[in-house]
Amino acid sequence: MWNRKILLMLSATIIICLALTFSSCFSTHPLSTSVVPSGSGTISPSSGSFHGTVTLVATPAQYYEFSGWAGAASGNTNPLTVTMNSDKQIVAQFTKIQYPVQVASNIPNGGTVSPGSGTYEAGTTITINATPANGYRFLNWGTDATGNTNPLNMVINAKKVITANFIKQYTLSVSTDPNAGIVSQNGGNFDAGTTINLTATPVFPYAFENWTGADDNNINPTTVTMNADKSVSASFVPLKKQPPVQNSGNTYRTATISINLNKYEWVQGTVNLPDTGLPAHAAYIQGPDGNKIKDFTTVGTDSFQIMASVSGTYTIDIEANFMSSWGTNYNVTYTVYVQQ
Repeated sequence: MWNRKILLMLSATIIICLALTFSSCFSTHPLSTSVVPSGSGTISPSSGSFHGTVTLVATPAQYYEFSGWAGAASGNTNPLTVTMNSDKQIVAQFTKIQYPVQVASNIPNGGTVSPGSGTYEAGTTITINATPANGYRFLNWGTDATGNTNPLNMVINAKKVITANFIKQYTLSVSTDPNAGIVSQNGGNFDAGTTINLTATPVFPYAFENWTGADDNNINPTTVTMNADKSVSASFVPLKKQPPVQNSGNTYRTATISINLNKYEWVQGTVNLPDTGLPAHAAYIQGPDGNKIKDFTTVGTDSFQIMASVSGTYTIDIEANFMSSWGTNYNVTYTVYVQQ
């Protein structure tokens, strides 16, 4: 009889245990999640009631990376499968990404760059300043940076290599006698390898003679290649005054007065066209190429002073007013200044 009672008690216990196990298989448990630090990422799903298992996915925000689970979970497996056999509070941990930044100068002695190389949190904006050394000029940024804005503001969103490009400069000094002529370039600092064009222009009554320190000292214009500090001078020589020449007459068509000049020689004079009721139709000076150099008034006196830019024949042309029955009178006086 006691054995029967014991069997009944055991049977009841087994039935209760089975009932409890069956109930636990279909029960749900709440899940809550959070991220550290705030705003560093998200978890999906973020909360809810679940039974069985649930898969959590941690997604980092910009400039962050997932570093591991905390709370009711551990490790850094992502996605994470969680068995919901109890209430769970799970934390996803993220850390700011760190990027190395390397800064350098393209020329060891060309200048300095600050700040120097280092490691920065992603999303950080750093200001980089390039300072050229004496005798150099900052040119632009290279490698992972572009442009020539200095200082440079750079957002660190990846590994960066930033190069400050400097270029060597040389000094050009130009001299001449300002009473004898002028030079088109006053000098200054120029990038290495630059070619500078120089033109010497004599003043009356001088002629260009030669250069000193140019690439070619015997031509004008000339050039100077800046591969070192350069000192260039232009030399001019005074011209010899010739006896004055007078040419007068009357024309019913065109009067032409020819003057032969070598390069850099000068001619100076006056053209007089009397007012005879009907002035000349036109009066002008032409160069050897046939282009007009100067127009004169068609009545009265005009002066002129011309330097020959090329060797050849220069002409003073006076065109008569063809309506005049008595022609056009003219009086031309000029003096040529020649090289001695």
